[in-house]
Order: sequence, then structure tokens, then C-alpha cells
Amino acid sequence: MLLSADGLTKRFGGVVALSGYGISVQSGELIGLIGPNGAGKTTVLNLLTGVIRPTEGRIVVSGQDITGWRADRFTARGIARTFQNIRLFRDLSVLENVTAALHLRHGPGLAPTVLALPSARRAEHGMVARGYELLGLFDLADQAHARAADLPYGEQRKVEIARALATEPKLLLLDEPAAGMNPAETRRLMDVIRQVHETLSLTMIVVEHDMSLIMNLCRRVQVINRGEVLADGAPAEVQADPAVIEAYLGTRRARAHA
Repeated sequence: MLLSADGLTKRFGGVVALSGYGISVQSGELIGLIGPNGAGKTTVLNLLTGVIRPTEGRIVVSGQDITGWRADRFTARGIARTFQNIRLFRDLSVLENVTAALHLRHGPGLAPTVLALPSARRAEHGMVARGYELLGLFDLADQAHARAADLPYGEQRKVEIARALATEPKLLLLDEPAAGMNPAETRRLMDVIRQVHETLSLTMIVVEHDMSLIMNLCRRVQVINRGEVLADGAPAEVQADPAVIEAYLGTRRARAHA
């Protein structure tokens, strides 16, 4: 078992954002996490990456309980993520964004860098080479020296995923990667996610509102609503689940009468 979460509950004051949430993730899975607006999806990702701490419950990675650890320690344990709102270093180049993350695993350390030792130069050259390799997965190598903020929105999304991959994760969580994209960009992104999953044998959880992306990309889908798990299974099973249908239709009826 790569990751398991059991009984995760998160309260913000008197508001219960998540209640008794659980998931078990095997190595190599590509899981979709869906639910209506306000269901608690981003809270799940924030808990599973250490951005926030659970009020109750526990998180275990590769047999080690890491509940309550800081986010950087989650990353060190092999859990990386992207965010719903792109968080690139906008004024750095595309390559610099990726190599910044590579320092977590391959940085030469303070003393060799300050003393300009040969080991530091070798480490820097190695990180640049690896940065180009990662950008190549996304057809971005020819834009390595472009300012990150100058790239089109869809390309910035790819840079963010490449930067997350630079931390060499065991588990990558993507928070609405297709947000703001047109249908053509979404299709290209779906191909990229599938390629990364297959090429790197990387375990992934994808949070997304685009149902066609999730249902065509993932072999397993978990649905949450109002902070609780409604369904967890194959896409066809989930789509036919009466509780899931009601959750989505109920949300749409509420909007129609608003």
C-alpha cells in the first residue's frame, strides 16, 4: 500500500469540511476524485499533502504514519501536487522553475555551493540536464529559457506538472489541472497526464470538474459530497450510482431555483 487515509475529518471552527474520509492507494493507480462544488475535494488534497492538518484521522505512506507532518516533509516522503491556481515562479525561466524543485533531491548543499567545489558544478549540470528531460516530456524543451509568465495558460500548467515531477514523487496529486482550458487544450493535457502515468509508472490522483477527462482517463473514481465519500469504483459503476446521480442533479436543481 502506497498511501492510506482513515477517518480524516477537518473542522474549520463550526464548519465540517470533511468527515471520516478514507482512501487506499496502490502503487501505479490513476484515480479520479470528483464531487460537486464545495464537496471537500481540495480539503482532501490539502490534507494528503500536509498543507493543513486533520482534526481527526491518520495518513500512512509506505507503512509510516505521517499525520500532522509539515508539507515539506510530505514532499520528502514522495508526495507532490499542483494547485488549482497556478503557482509558478513567474519571473524565473521555465527551466529555472523545474531546477528549483530538483534541489530537493539533487542539490549540492550549502558548503559545496559557497566554496564553488567541483561537486557543486557537477550537481548543477546534472540538474539542468534532468530539467531538460522533464520539459521534454511536455514538449517544452525549446521554451526552457522563456519567462514562465510569458507562456500561454495551458503551457504554464505543464510547467507546473513538470516542476512537481522534479521532486521525484511516488504519488502526484493534480488539483483541477484542466481549469481554464478550452476543449482542445484539455484533450492535449489528458494525453500528457496519461503519458506521464505510463512512462514513469507514476501513481496519481486527479481532482477535476471535467467529467469526460476523468471518466476517459481514470480506471478508478472516488466521489465525495458534503465532506463524505459517496462512491468508489470503476467509472461506469460510479456514473450509474443513484447517490452520485442525485448529488449532481440535486446541485443542478438548486442552481436552477436560485
